[in-house]
Amino acid sequence: MNESYHTQHAPFGAFASFTVGLVDSPGGFGQSLRGPGRQNVYVGYRIRGDRWNLLPFYKPATSHASAYTGEAGAASAPATALNPVELYSMRPQDYVRRLTWASDFWESDSFRFGLRSPFSKIPDATTLSDADARFHFAPVVCGYLAYDNSKGTAPVELIFGINEPDTQLHPLDHPRPALAGFAGGTAFGFATAPSPSVALRQSFSLFAPNPEDHRGLHLLGTEAALVFTVPAGARLEFPLALGFYQPGIVTTGIAAAYAYTRWFDSLEAVLRHGLEQHSRYTQMALQRDAELASSRLNDDQKFLLAQATHSYRGSSQLLAHQGRLLWNVNEGEYRMVNTFDLTVDHLFFELDWHPWAVRNALDLFLDRYSYTDSVRSPDGTTVSGGLSFTHDMGVMNHFTAPGYSSYECDNLTGCFSHMTMEQLLNWVLTAVTYAWRTEDWAWLKKNESTLVRCAESLEQRDHPDPAKRDGLLKCDSTRCGTGSEITTYDSLDVSLGQARNNLYLAVKTLGAWILLERAFEHLGNASNTLRAHCALPRLTRTLLARFEKDTGFFPAVFEQNNHSRILPAIEGLVYPLYLGFDDSLKPLRPLLDCLRTHLRGALQRGVCLDPTTGGWKLSSTSKNTWFSKIAIAQHVARRLFPDTVSEDAKAADRVHADWQRQPGCGANAMCDQIYSDTGITCGSRYYPRGVTACLWLKE
Repeated sequence: MNESYHTQHAPFGAFASFTVGLVDSPGGFGQSLRGPGRQNVYVGYRIRGDRWNLLPFYKPATSHASAYTGEAGAASAPATALNPVELYSMRPQDYVRRLTWASDFWESDSFRFGLRSPFSKIPDATTLSDADARFHFAPVVCGYLAYDNSKGTAPVELIFGINEPDTQLHPLDHPRPALAGFAGGTAFGFATAPSPSVALRQSFSLFAPNPEDHRGLHLLGTEAALVFTVPAGARLEFPLALGFYQPGIVTTGIAAAYAYTRWFDSLEAVLRHGLEQHSRYTQMALQRDAELASSRLNDDQKFLLAQATHSYRGSSQLLAHQGRLLWNVNEGEYRMVNTFDLTVDHLFFELDWHPWAVRNALDLFLDRYSYTDSVRSPDGTTVSGGLSFTHDMGVMNHFTAPGYSSYECDNLTGCFSHMTMEQLLNWVLTAVTYAWRTEDWAWLKKNESTLVRCAESLEQRDHPDPAKRDGLLKCDSTRCGTGSEITTYDSLDVSLGQARNNLYLAVKTLGAWILLERAFEHLGNASNTLRAHCALPRLTRTLLARFEKDTGFFPAVFEQNNHSRILPAIEGLVYPLYLGFDDSLKPLRPLLDCLRTHLRGALQRGVCLDPTTGGWKLSSTSKNTWFSKIAIAQHVARRLFPDTVSEDAKAADRVHADWQRQPGCGANAMCDQIYSDTGITCGSRYYPRGVTACLWLKE
C-alpha cells in the first residue's frame, strides 16, 4: 500500500511537533500550530558522486538568493552555477515505512531514518526529582540516520536538513562546540555530536553551488543541514536530537510559562540533554513499541492507536503558574484549552500513563471553570439549576474569564450553544473514574460536597418537581437564552446534537449515577447513596419504555417522532465497564438486552455501517463520524455485546485505518471527524482524542 500520511513527533507537554510523512509535502518543526509546519525536510543519502535519494518530504523550493543579488547576480553567475545536482524524490514503493507506538521509521535498501517519541508512566509531577523531571519533560524528540555500507566500495553521504524561510537559521558550533547542528532562532533546532564524520551545510540551496564563508557556510541561506559520511566497509548510525524551546510567559488570562523552563535554560541545553539521554530514550521507545506489537490488536488497530498517541502528545501542554503546574491538552486544530469533552475521553489513556494530569484538570475546572445557573422547566418557569462546568478553558493559549468558555454562546440551538448537562456529567464521570482507578480517596473525600451538588444538579435538570422526574434531561440552562443545549456531538444532526430527551445523554447519565452510587457508598454517605440508588431504576424504566419493540431500536431523540439510530447509545456504559463495576450492571440486564438488540440492528450496512465503505457511522442519519467515539463504541460492543459485532463490523478496522493513511486525513496527522462515505476529513484535524483506542488494550 502506498501510504501517505503525516505523523506528529512530539515531546510530552511542549505543545510542539516535528511533523513529517506525507508524500511530496513539507512539514517540520511547529510550535502551537493548528497543523503541520511548512518546512521542506531533506532526508536521504547518496553514494559519493551519484544523485541524492531523498525521502519525499519537500516541494521544490525557490532560492532566496535573488532577493540579495538582483540583476547583478543574474549577470555575473555562470549559467551552470545554478544547476542543481541530480535529485531523486523517492516514491512510496522505494521505501518501507512503519509507524509504531513510539517510533516511526523509513527504510530503503541500506538506508534508514527514524524518529522516536518515547513515553512512559510519569509519577506525580509535583514529586519528581529535578533529574527525573528533566528526563520526562524535556522538549526533545530523538532521531537517527543509519546506513549499512559494509559491502560498499565508495563512501556514502547522509543528509538531514530543512528549508526555513521565515526564521533565521544559525549553526550551533559557536559558542557551544559540544553540538553540531542548526537552530531557528531560539525556538527550535536539531543537532548531533561533533565528529569528523559530520559536516554542516547552510546555503540558499543545499543541492546547488553557493557562496561559502571560511567554514563552507553562508549564514544568509534559508536551508541548513547536517551531512554525515559513512566510509566504505562501515555500518554507522548517527543520533539526532530535535528540540524546542519557548521561554517566558506564553499564555494570557492565566500568565503561565512552559514547565520545562524550570529545568532547561536554553534550546542548546535541551539539545545537549537529548543527545546525552539518546540511548535511554531509545530504549524507552522500543519498550513501548514491543508492548503494542505483542498486544492482541490487529495491524490496523495498532496503527490507529500509534497514530493517535503521536497526535495526543502533539497537543499536550504542561505549564507552570505561580509555582504550580497546570495541565492542558489543546483541542487539535481548534486549539481550545482543556475542552471537557476531550478531557473525559483522554481519561483512559492518561490514567495509564500520567493520572495526576486528570486531577490537575478537574481541580482547575472546579476552581475556575464551574458555575451555577437557572433552568427553564418544562412548564416554562425559571427555577434554580445547580452546579455545572464550562465546555473549555480558553483558546490558543488564552485562558478565558472564570465561569466562561471560548466556545459557548447564547441564543443558539446548534453549534456553539451551551453544553451544561454534558459538562456536568463529564465532571462526575472523570472525577469518580480518576479517584477509583488511582485510589485517591483523600481527593474523593475532599470533593464529596461537590459530588453532592452534582447529584442535586442532575435531578434539577430532569425536573424541579421530584414527582415528575424520569431521569431524562428536560430543562435547558438559561445560559442558552432563547436557544437550547447541545451535546459534544455538536456538528452532527439532531440525532446526537440535541441534548434534551437524547438517548446518548440518557445512557451517559445512567453511567454517572452508577459511579455516584459507588462513590457515595465508599464515602459512607448513606442519604446520597440512596439518592443515586433510586435514580438508576427510575431512568432504566424510562429507557425501557422508549424501546421500539416493533423495530428493535431506540430512537435517538425521544420527541418529534425521531427515527435516527445511534451507536453512542452504549457510550455511557464505558465508565462502569472500565472500573469493573459488573455488579452494578447486573440489575440493568433488561435494558442491556434491549441495547444488544439495538446494536445488532445498528451494525448493519445502510444503518450505522456506511453502505459505501463499511465504516462505522455514529448515526444512521449523518455521514459525519468521529473515530475517537467509534473506538469507544467498539470497545463497549466487544466487551458487553460481542455477538452484535458482525464480520462486516469487524472488517471496518481496515476502513478506519485507511481513512487515516491516505492524503485526505493524512495531510493533518490524526483526524477525528470524517465523512464515512469518502474517508475525507471534515474537521477535528491534528487531533488528540483518538487515544480512546487505548481501551482496546483492555479487551
